[in-house]
Amino acid sequence: MKMSFRRITCRLRRLLWLCAAVLFFYTPAGAAPVNESIRIGLPDTLLHQQYTLIAELRQYLTNRLKRQVDIVIHRKPDETTVQLDTEKVDFAWVTDYPNAHVKNRIRLLASPLYKGQPFFTSYLIVPKYNHATSSLLQLKGAVFAFTDASQNGSYLDVRYQLLMAGEDPDRFFNKVLFARSHREVVKAVALGLAHAGEVDSMVWDALSVATPGLTAQTRIVARSHVYAAPPWVASAHVSQNDFNELQRALIGMATDPKGNELLKRIGIDGFVPGDENAFERINKMRHALGGE
Repeated sequence: MKMSFRRITCRLRRLLWLCAAVLFFYTPAGAAPVNESIRIGLPDTLLHQQYTLIAELRQYLTNRLKRQVDIVIHRKPDETTVQLDTEKVDFAWVTDYPNAHVKNRIRLLASPLYKGQPFFTSYLIVPKYNHATSSLLQLKGAVFAFTDASQNGSYLDVRYQLLMAGEDPDRFFNKVLFARSHREVVKAVALGLAHAGEVDSMVWDALSVATPGLTAQTRIVARSHVYAAPPWVASAHVSQNDFNELQRALIGMATDPKGNELLKRIGIDGFVPGDENAFERINKMRHALGGE
């Protein structure tokens, strides 16, 4: 089957754009820091693979810190924590708050604010044409979509809800899909590739403004209990001065014109110093699920 000239051109443009983006802000995960650069790990699902936005965030932090900042993109969320633990990166914005066995080697830096609080919630969504489903427990045997197997958000919350209802989280669904971004979860449900899915409310709300035609094809069934927002953390090897400088830069974004613009595009209000108490419910859920 011959590929059209238009499709070939489109693919070439996409490839060239991706190469340019990689050259602009990506540093190989195994490389050593040079010229005292600051290396920040980031799962590519966290900012929904918006590489231009990530590049602008890197440049913003470089300008504020007056030091080279390198963003290290990881395709799997747990790779970021591993890179922190092995001191391959200095800081990271993680989807999973680190487990107890690495807590002594990782420090909580900052938490994002959404609607003025350092907490997120998530939506249980189904296709718009599904008028029958009114709760999670009605989805036994369904194909269900998550972003990833995060221990910090909707995946953990859904499994905990099932456990508390007396169900086996590993057997409840017929199939679980990991779409790798919240936008793709919404698409999977909207297109009927999954019977239902769980998506961060922040993302769904932003998509309802940016692409209302997409979210209009889904229906919100329920809202989860609030859980701590994905935090910024620092490796234990980071100096107190570097820790303070990055924390100050993140917290200061809300009062800086360019920083505030980036926050709006990310979909959050700002950052506050990290608080261990915010993760009590997450720790409780993990413990109930066998220390996941």
